[in-house]
Amino acid sequence: MKLQIGIVDDNDHISQQIAENLLLTDEVDIAFMASSGREALQWLNKHKNHPQLILMDIEMPGMNGIETTFRIKSEYEDVKIIMLTVFDNEANIFNAIKAGASGYLLKDEKLPVMLAAFTEVLEGGAPMSPAIAMKTMQMLIGGYKTDKQLLYNENQEELSRRELEILELMATGNNSAAIAGKLFISPSTVKKHIENIYRKLHVNSRVELLLWYQQS
Repeated sequence: MKLQIGIVDDNDHISQQIAENLLLTDEVDIAFMASSGREALQWLNKHKNHPQLILMDIEMPGMNGIETTFRIKSEYEDVKIIMLTVFDNEANIFNAIKAGASGYLLKDEKLPVMLAAFTEVLEGGAPMSPAIAMKTMQMLIGGYKTDKQLLYNENQEELSRRELEILELMATGNNSAAIAGKLFISPSTVKKHIENIYRKLHVNSRVELLLWYQQS
């Protein structure tokens, strides 16, 4: 079954180019293309079958990609969103993470890299272009100043001992398969624990979770 993808970008030429590149493979179908955040929300509201993944531009007039991401994730939690942009500034990275984006790629990434990122995000990962990943690491190491109230909720539930073990392994760069091997549990059990961690801490992505961990 092909991966259903939506593309949101106010530049029709760029969105068409992205779509044509993705359709070179038989792994992807384009569910919809929208030239604004409002158009994307209208499409989702009108259709019952939503794409698993949306590629979202950031710099759009009116409702930008970060606000659109926040609204989509508020209404359609299961839809994954990867930001596609030419910018890698700290504010955009952090605000996209807060809004619920699961990945952050530069628009000039090669097709194999993008396809690998799609697989990673659907498996619970947080794919980033190398330049973005380096910028994010610099943010974490340098103690990027955030509004902690946006990452903390007084209604957060306490994590179990097993969930804390998994969180610490995630924070040190282990993926789900590696965590399963180290703790001698199944990957499906790891996935369930991660889902519980997200729910208890009120976070939407692995990168947002790591920011919470670094602050805590």
